[in-house]
Amino acid sequence: MLPGRSATFCMPVVSVDGLWSVLRPVPLGPFLPTYSAERFFVAPGLLAVISADEDEAVACFGALHRAALTPLLAHGFRWSRFDG
Repeated sequence: MLPGRSATFCMPVVSVDGLWSVLRPVPLGPFLPTYSAERFFVAPGLLAVISADEDEAVACFGALHRAALTPLLAHGFRWSRFDG
Protein backbone atom coordinates (compact mmCIF):
# COMPACT_ATOMS: atom_id res chain seq x y z
CA MET A 1 0.00 0.00 0.00
CA LEU A 2 1.24 3.49 -0.80
CA PRO A 3 1.95 5.70 2.22
CA GLY A 4 0.59 8.78 0.49
CA ARG A 5 -3.01 8.53 -0.69
CA SER A 6 -5.49 11.24 -1.54
CA ALA A 7 -8.97 11.43 -3.02
CA THR A 8 -11.27 14.26 -3.97
CA PHE A 9 -14.96 14.64 -3.42
CA CYS A 10 -17.10 14.65 -6.57
CA MET A 11 -16.46 17.88 -8.48
CA PRO A 12 -17.26 19.45 -11.86
CA VAL A 13 -15.21 17.82 -14.60
CA VAL A 14 -13.66 21.20 -15.55
CA SER A 15 -11.95 21.19 -12.14
CA VAL A 16 -9.43 18.60 -13.35
CA ASP A 17 -8.43 20.62 -16.43
CA GLY A 18 -5.36 21.97 -14.63
CA LEU A 19 -3.98 18.45 -14.21
CA TRP A 20 -3.60 17.66 -17.92
CA SER A 21 -0.37 19.64 -18.22
CA VAL A 22 1.18 17.60 -15.36
CA LEU A 23 -0.23 14.10 -15.81
CA ARG A 24 0.58 11.67 -18.60
CA PRO A 25 -1.92 8.96 -19.63
CA VAL A 26 -1.09 5.31 -18.98
CA PRO A 27 -2.51 2.82 -21.50
CA LEU A 28 -3.94 0.45 -18.88
CA GLY A 29 -7.45 -0.76 -18.42
CA PRO A 30 -8.93 -1.11 -14.94
CA PHE A 31 -8.48 -4.52 -13.32
CA LEU A 32 -12.14 -4.63 -12.23
CA PRO A 33 -15.27 -3.84 -14.23
CA THR A 34 -15.95 -0.13 -14.11
CA TYR A 35 -19.20 1.75 -14.13
CA SER A 36 -17.57 5.07 -14.87
CA ALA A 37 -14.83 6.19 -17.19
CA GLU A 38 -11.71 5.45 -15.14
CA ARG A 39 -8.40 6.44 -16.63
CA PHE A 40 -4.90 6.07 -15.21
CA PHE A 41 -2.23 8.78 -15.27
CA VAL A 42 1.30 9.26 -13.95
CA ALA A 43 3.57 12.13 -13.06
CA PRO A 44 6.97 12.01 -11.36
CA GLY A 45 6.37 10.11 -8.11
CA LEU A 46 2.59 10.09 -8.57
CA LEU A 47 -0.11 7.71 -9.79
CA ALA A 48 -3.60 9.05 -10.51
CA VAL A 49 -6.97 7.49 -11.31
CA ILE A 50 -9.61 9.86 -12.62
CA SER A 51 -13.21 8.74 -12.96
CA ALA A 52 -15.30 11.14 -14.98
CA ASP A 53 -18.40 11.51 -17.08
CA GLU A 54 -19.60 14.56 -19.02
CA ASP A 55 -20.37 16.55 -15.85
CA GLU A 56 -18.55 15.22 -12.78
CA ALA A 57 -15.17 13.77 -11.84
CA VAL A 58 -13.45 12.15 -8.89
CA ALA A 59 -9.66 11.96 -8.68
CA CYS A 60 -7.59 9.59 -6.54
CA PHE A 61 -3.83 9.86 -6.16
CA GLY A 62 -1.14 7.64 -4.72
CA ALA A 63 2.50 8.38 -4.05
CA LEU A 64 5.40 6.49 -2.55
CA HIS A 65 6.58 9.74 -0.96
CA ARG A 66 3.90 11.98 0.54
CA ALA A 67 5.72 15.12 -0.61
CA ALA A 68 4.68 14.27 -4.19
CA LEU A 69 1.07 15.01 -3.19
CA THR A 70 1.74 18.50 -1.81
CA PRO A 71 1.65 20.31 -5.21
CA LEU A 72 -1.93 19.06 -5.67
CA LEU A 73 -3.07 21.48 -2.96
CA ALA A 74 -2.58 24.33 -5.45
CA HIS A 75 -5.52 23.04 -7.51
CA GLY A 76 -8.04 23.86 -4.77
CA PHE A 77 -9.80 20.49 -4.74
CA ARG A 78 -12.09 19.51 -1.86
CA TRP A 79 -10.44 16.43 -0.39
CA SER A 80 -12.19 13.45 1.16
CA ARG A 81 -8.71 12.22 2.13
CA PHE A 82 -5.30 13.86 1.89
CA ASP A 83 -2.17 12.19 3.24
CA GLY A 84 0.34 14.63 1.74
